[in-house]
Amino acid sequence: MKLSLDKNWYKARIAQEGDLDVTAGIPVEEHEATEKTDQSVQNAPEDEFTGLHVFGSLIQMLRRDRRLTVEQLAAKARVDAAEIVSIERDPRFVPKPRTVHQLADCFDLPDRKLAKLSNITTVYDTRLKEAAIRFAANSESVMELSRDERHALTEFVKFLASGDAG
Repeated sequence: MKLSLDKNWYKARIAQEGDLDVTAGIPVEEHEATEKTDQSVQNAPEDEFTGLHVFGSLIQMLRRDRRLTVEQLAAKARVDAAEIVSIERDPRFVPKPRTVHQLADCFDLPDRKLAKLSNITTVYDTRLKEAAIRFAANSESVMELSRDERHALTEFVKFLASGDAG
């Protein structure tokens, strides 16, 4: 797994965080969820996979399938509600690695695959990319999941949970 962050991003984070305690590179003290300090990630060229809003659509559909509000999901996953909103609504939003891990635990999905979908890592797995495209093509925003959306969600979650991808 290769992170899509460069040395300048880490230097900027170190300068910003000062003397905060960290574990695995994630600050223990929470910062504003919507703050994007990495200009290189914000301005990174968008490839066909990054352009898909697969991660946000997946999180939104899983939340809706479990009939959770954003606030309920945020509490259950122990993440900031503003970050959940950004994940679901902003295709260019890059979540914190800790948030991706917490959501993976909350929805019982593999961390590595969810990390690839969230764009915090680089995706080299064409099968995962194809499954994500199929999922994105069959998901659209409605209040309740349609039968087709439920089927697409179920198939994509099965694929993520299987050992077939990344």
